[in-house]
Amino acid sequence: MQDVTKEQIKELIVHSINAKIKNYKRETNHVPFFTPFVGTDMIATHSVMQSLYTSFGMSIYEQIAVVLANAAGYKATHQYDLLGEIDPATEALITNLSKTSPADKAHEIDLIRKSITPGKALKDDEKRVDVFITKQNDEEIYVDITTVKGNLKEFRAMRRKMLRWVGLRLSQNKNAKISTYIGLPYNPLHPEKYTRWTGAGNDPTEVLVQNDLWKLFAGEDVYDELIGIFVEVGPSVKENLDEFFSKLRSER
Repeated sequence: MQDVTKEQIKELIVHSINAKIKNYKRETNHVPFFTPFVGTDMIATHSVMQSLYTSFGMSIYEQIAVVLANAAGYKATHQYDLLGEIDPATEALITNLSKTSPADKAHEIDLIRKSITPGKALKDDEKRVDVFITKQNDEEIYVDITTVKGNLKEFRAMRRKMLRWVGLRLSQNKNAKISTYIGLPYNPLHPEKYTRWTGAGNDPTEVLVQNDLWKLFAGEDVYDELIGIFVEVGPSVKENLDEFFSKLRSER
């Protein structure tokens, strides 16, 4: 990873977390059955941490992915709205494919390509793509970055959503080269292999975990370097968080 890319990611992390702290608004956390066990301070702290977790999932990971992809020479954006229109016959096909196991994404894309008819560039309920990348060979990559402990129902829903992404895009360009992925930023079962998705019916080649996900974005294995960046900025961010939590407790 180039030094300029590392600096971009450092600035992104620090700015994102500090902005989250600065703009945090106290929420009502009335949990009368649980508060007696941990106290109001712990409840407030948990609320802040949950907000930070959400920020990582909805913002920081995606923005890092875009920085890495652009540095690799790709064109990338996050929170991309995919426009298109899926005809009824292809919608039915997608519904059936989403229930079929085992999955074969390449074959499924081929079936959708043959079925889809040209449609209007409409906004669909499932239009939002977490990270969208176009590579030099015109391959289009759509990534849904998910929580590290997604359950069976969530993975099945994601499978159908990604099949619909294929349909939406092909309704605008039947020759588009498309790849879709479910991305997990890190492996919570490390050093054991991540297997929570097993049995969800997804094509295993489109479930990218930890190193494989970041390699997709950067074009090279950068996971260890990413962890190093977080370790490097950790002390300054922790200092700001400690100050914030201290102020939060004093206000209670």
